[in-house]
Amino acid sequence: MASPTDVTEVPAARSKPPSTSSLERIQRLERLEAERLDAKAERDEQRLRRITGAKPRGGRHDLVDRVEDVTKYPMTVLGLAWLVIAIVILTTDVDHTASAALVGTLFALWSVLLLEYLVRLVVTPDRRSYLRRRWAEPATVVLPALQGWHLIGIEKVSLLLHEGELRLEFILRHHSLFRVLIAAVVTLFTGAWLVLLFEDHAKGANIHSYPDALWWAVVTVTTVGYGDRFPVSAGGRIVAAVLMLLGIGLIGVLTATVASVFVKEHTDANQAQIRKGHADLGRQLAVLGARLADVERRLGASDADVAAVDADADTAADSDVTTGGDPDGSGAAAQDDAERGTP
Repeated sequence: MASPTDVTEVPAARSKPPSTSSLERIQRLERLEAERLDAKAERDEQRLRRITGAKPRGGRHDLVDRVEDVTKYPMTVLGLAWLVIAIVILTTDVDHTASAALVGTLFALWSVLLLEYLVRLVVTPDRRSYLRRRWAEPATVVLPALQGWHLIGIEKVSLLLHEGELRLEFILRHHSLFRVLIAAVVTLFTGAWLVLLFEDHAKGANIHSYPDALWWAVVTVTTVGYGDRFPVSAGGRIVAAVLMLLGIGLIGVLTATVASVFVKEHTDANQAQIRKGHADLGRQLAVLGARLADVERRLGASDADVAAVDADADTAADSDVTTGGDPDGSGAAAQDDAERGTP
């Protein structure tokens, strides 16, 4: 008969491999996000270097800069004069002689601006690099009213425009916003075409051309409801109902996507700060780990090691007393305590 104290041995269950902890998953996600941010920053920096390049100095490069410094204010004035004359030509009804004189003056001003640009382009020794750094400058020749960019600096304006291009590209790529815009445009033009098919010959209809149908589709999709054009046929009203429902969804998607762009930028900035904080925390933990290892080493030291440390402390104390580095006598007191064995 088995005694009550006997315990039946139960075979140990086969242990399962431990699952990944939540901390490890968080660290992995954080590492992936850090790699994404680093890759994005590297791509932006490479594109910026490719667009701007290094501005050379010396020789004819300095001559080009001096020419631009001398001519930027007169060219800006000529650009403003060109804009005023163009506005006068477009908005006033003048006789044929005056109009020809104004057009001739407009062409003469444009010729002067073009000549000044070509002179700088001929003088510069590296035209390819010059055009790459100042890719926005031809716009000031095509549209002389933009000559004021020279006051800001063409290279700075080129950088600002490039940053705007990168920002727009980021917004369009964010959550496939570009596809949403394409879907909205296709829906707009298709809806205008369909409503025109139903309304063109309907009794009492007020939509008889594609521009009118397109205008109606725009005010319908944007949920404005201007009211000057509206469908009267059954088919046209069905198309209008579909456009109104799609308009609400598209406007909501566009608004939410643009808002999420700003939220993501704020989140990326916070993540950068968190990464910096983690790096600081890692350095502090490394220092604490080194100190803890030193404490453990001291706790596990032998009697000879402790005696050697005490001897070093006694030597340092004697040196302080001899050189007068301990005027209050605390070093001597520490030495007496060490000799008496007082900790």
